[in-house]
Amino acid sequence: MKHLPLRPLIPLLEGKVLSGSITKTIKNAAKYGEHLITDSSLVFILKRKSSIPLPPNVSNLTVVTSNPKALKNVRDDVTVIYVENARKAYYRFVSYYRSLFKLPVIGVTGTCGKTTTKEMIAWILSEKDHVVRTKLSHNGLARNLDYLLEMDDNTDSAVFEMGVSGPNQLLYSAHYFRPEIGIITAIGTDHIEGFRSQDAYIAEKAKMIRAVGKNGTILLNQDDHTIRNLELSDFTGKVLYYGQHPSAHFRAHSISFNLKKNGMDFTLVCPEGEYAAFVPGYGTHNVSNALAALGATSLVGVKMTDAIHRLKSFEHVKSHLQFYEGRNGSLLIDDTWNTNPTSIEAALEVLVETADGRKTVAVLGEIEELGDYAEQEHRKVGALVAKKNVDVLIAVGTKAYPICSEAARLGMNASAIHNVTTQSELLTLINQLASPQTSILLKTSMRRSFSHTLQALVTPSKKD
Repeated sequence: MKHLPLRPLIPLLEGKVLSGSITKTIKNAAKYGEHLITDSSLVFILKRKSSIPLPPNVSNLTVVTSNPKALKNVRDDVTVIYVENARKAYYRFVSYYRSLFKLPVIGVTGTCGKTTTKEMIAWILSEKDHVVRTKLSHNGLARNLDYLLEMDDNTDSAVFEMGVSGPNQLLYSAHYFRPEIGIITAIGTDHIEGFRSQDAYIAEKAKMIRAVGKNGTILLNQDDHTIRNLELSDFTGKVLYYGQHPSAHFRAHSISFNLKKNGMDFTLVCPEGEYAAFVPGYGTHNVSNALAALGATSLVGVKMTDAIHRLKSFEHVKSHLQFYEGRNGSLLIDDTWNTNPTSIEAALEVLVETADGRKTVAVLGEIEELGDYAEQEHRKVGALVAKKNVDVLIAVGTKAYPICSEAARLGMNASAIHNVTTQSELLTLINQLASPQTSILLKTSMRRSFSHTLQALVTPSKKD
């Protein structure tokens, strides 16, 4: 964090100094109980507690609180500032701190692909720059603002994943992040319980166009039907497209699975020219993520040849289509980080295209937060399974049953369709199916159901 004098911060915090010196330097900012508190920290106490002991071996603290009577272990070198609302004071401080930096900021949103795209961008930029980014898929509002405090005078650029689970969240994040480049990777169906309708969810994702400001740049996936039809007439910034569409500014063609290198070969056509490119990891969706990353990094000054070279060494986020040796010598594909209809389609493509003659088994879990759209979206997944000619379907959970019924209705062999509701059922069934001639996709949110299934199926000493 950039070091700041305390005195000018007091009016910003709307605080009243109760004790201690104000002629000190702030070297760190922390939320009490959530962040590491070090010497010369500005500590925000956001939760009301009857007793708030300050760390005994940390010096020169400045404490911002609406409940000063609860403080314990207040030493002579501690400055105590009273505010009416500590949370709002923290938000004001973060907004002010962000305003101190003039650097390229990229915001990424979308139903799926945003974490991988964000990580690709950060990987390309970090070859030469110091980059601040959101960690993994941790993009909730409660965590997002904290990332801004990682900026300092050595930071060259930042890339933030901007997820939404309810109305107005994207613009709220944008108020603090202030992205000048925005990316929308895909708009499918997800988190519908937090919105009135699918249209409301689409409208929320589309707010990325407003988030970058009137002079910003928006980078859109032209292969996504919903994105392609977004209303852009009021946007005065620059609009660029990526995808396989012939008119895309960053276009991929001649896409192929490279099973020897565990990735995708493609040809990139962009304003700088035409290049052969490779991205680790399987799936045409992965090429789409790479196009977004290559386009975004070129906008902040990275030469396309350098970006393409750097992309070759990218390592994917855990549980995003990772390959392992599984039970009984089977091939196991772990895509259990999260699940939604759009990402299921991509995962099924990878299952089929990498099977290389093996029997394909799709283990698909319940899709969460769909509200009234749950049955129709699960049925769409069943249709995808039938369309992809998957050999065996295992749907996990009672809410996933429509996947089974729709796959059967569309002609999939009923004996190859299974609905299980317990982990023991699932493991028993997979154990019967698994062999060196079997490729098994695990596509379900294992964080909230059957959390030990993956560990039970992977051969620990033989990860791919």
